[in-house]
Amino acid sequence: MPSAKILIFGFFYASLSTTIGGMTVALTRLIIDQTDPLSLASLRYGLGGLVLAGILYFTRKPPKIQTGDWLALIALGIIMFAAFPYCMAKSLEDTTAGRGGLLFAAMPLITILLAAIFKIESLTATKSLAVLIAMIGTAIALGENIDSIAPNALTGDAFMLLGMCSVSIFNVFSRKYLIRYGNLALMTYTLFFGVITLSFLAITFGKPFEGSLSFDFEGWFIIILLAIPGGSVMFLAWGRALQMISPTQAAIATGFNPVTAILLGAWLLSEPVSLRLLSGFALVIVAILISTRDSKINQPPVQV
Repeated sequence: MPSAKILIFGFFYASLSTTIGGMTVALTRLIIDQTDPLSLASLRYGLGGLVLAGILYFTRKPPKIQTGDWLALIALGIIMFAAFPYCMAKSLEDTTAGRGGLLFAAMPLITILLAAIFKIESLTATKSLAVLIAMIGTAIALGENIDSIAPNALTGDAFMLLGMCSVSIFNVFSRKYLIRYGNLALMTYTLFFGVITLSFLAITFGKPFEGSLSFDFEGWFIIILLAIPGGSVMFLAWGRALQMISPTQAAIATGFNPVTAILLGAWLLSEPVSLRLLSGFALVIVAILISTRDSKINQPPVQV
């Protein structure tokens, strides 16, 4: 397949994944008042994990995990599929879908910072400029007073930021395991460890048996959307994108996340779309585009 077509399909899969991600932000905000963050996260990712496990079982032989890798995979699973889902759900109890989507879009820049801190990538002047612009854009958007609709928005923003840090840690440290075991196997195994952790925490600290999972028909429909398109399909599409284009190229597509979250938030939740929010979003996208100019394009080959 010509390289131009590979790029087009790669961007398509990355855009599909990030658009679905924006949808999950708005839908989580829509349903969170019917449940608690731990119960919602464990149910959503548990159902999504079952779908991934089924695909892995019926389509290929699961790879054998090297003994020395198990601890790392457990840690990555807890960080990506326990800490992140909880922080995201907890965040959207308090902040708006638009602000949550904006912080989602800043994730590639957080990844750059963490990669520099752990000396996996160097923090060049261009990347530093991108991070600074993203910080300014985020400050502009999050500095808006929205007490009338989200009085604890800053608390929610802080939890979303923690969630993005969790995703960035996974991005930085999962690369060699993605190459070694493939996208589908890595996601399935790490998701399993994350869901086990979430389920334990939900039973211990949540209220799954006290009404937190007693959804109406609309609620269960949203859960299915969060679990299958918003879980399995989103992860597989992102992994497929990384097989075709570099993570830096794929990062350009993260702009679809806040766009989708802002539009769905306005439509489903009647959230305001202000000039400050749009200005902050624009600066974050500019920062992502700047960061891609200074990153390596060549990546090791990745298994399915």
